[in-house]
Order: sequence, then C-alpha cells, then structure tokens
Amino acid sequence: MSEFYNTNAEKFLQDTQNADMSSLRDRFLAAVPKTYAGIARILDAGTGSGREARALHLAGYQAEAFSASPSMVRAATAFSGVPARQMLFEDFEWEHSFEGIWACASLLHVERGDLPDVLRRLADHLVSAGALYASFKIGDGDRQEAARQFSDMTEESFAALLDECPSLRQVKFWRTEDRRPNRKDDLWLNALMRKA
Repeated sequence: MSEFYNTNAEKFLQDTQNADMSSLRDRFLAAVPKTYAGIARILDAGTGSGREARALHLAGYQAEAFSASPSMVRAATAFSGVPARQMLFEDFEWEHSFEGIWACASLLHVERGDLPDVLRRLADHLVSAGALYASFKIGDGDRQEAARQFSDMTEESFAALLDECPSLRQVKFWRTEDRRPNRKDDLWLNALMRKA
C-alpha cells in the first residue's frame, strides 16, 4: 500500500492538499470534548498530505500525525509543520490519549478483517467522550485499485463492524460528495463516533 503513495506522492499531494474539508472538520471539532488546559490533542491518523494536521495546528490544536508511507510522512511534515510518524494502522500505539482522532479517507485501506482491531486500538487512545471521525467510499465489499486495498462501506456494514468495538457509540452517519475537483461522482460515507 505505501508503495503506491511513495511512487505517486507528487500527484497525490496535488490532488489532495487543497481539498476543502472545513465543513467535515468543523462537524468533527464540535464533537471533540473541551480540556481543562484548553488545548485538545488531535491525531490525524493516516495523514496523507498533512492537510488536516496543518489546519488543526493552525487552529491552535495540539496536532499529531502518522502515515504508513515514508514519502507521505516527509511531505506531511513539511506541509503541516507537524512532525509525522511512520506507522501502520495495524501497529498503532501512542504514548498518550487524544480528545479527537481524525481518520479521513485512511481507514478505508485497512483490510476489513483487521478493522475491528484497528478501531479498538484507536478507541483505546481516546479520552472518555473523545471523538473519532472516519470516512469510507460508499459500497459493499473489498476491492483492489491501482495497487491499493479498499474496504468500502455502507451505514449497515460499518455499524456491524462497530458491534465488535463496544466502546465506540453515539455514531452519526452522513454521505457527501468527494471534495476533490473532478471527483464529484465519488460518494463518501462519513462516520462520527464517541468513546463511551
């Protein structure tokens, strides 16, 4: 998977760095619990170009990030000003918890059979009432496209996965068009969850 992003880094960055995710991000941030110190920690999980890590950092959040691809780690760090780490979702662990985890168009590359464990790992790193946002392409089943694994989801299939992760509750689903230019035909399932 990371080989695709290493090989196609420049085009991927051009396609994604300027996509306007503000309406999705604002909805997520409204669900992130306030902290006593006033600065919420937010993880950009599978950061890609670093677009959201940058936006969160500039908005005053304590942003942190990771990606599986060495090329994306370098690009995200340079673009966002947030030092990104290289890591797979399947190996995810961190030294502290977060008020929010943003996983936009990244969990969709995790094999469906591994998703429950990955979701549990992420939930374990949320504070109580912490928010997790994830998005998937709409569809049923798994597929390979351009050397990448995709786990497509519907509301029903993702809800079934969450049955194996009981600490994530208060799930809200909504659908949106792709935010990238010339990709309006691609539909996305957005999921906003809260740790019980």
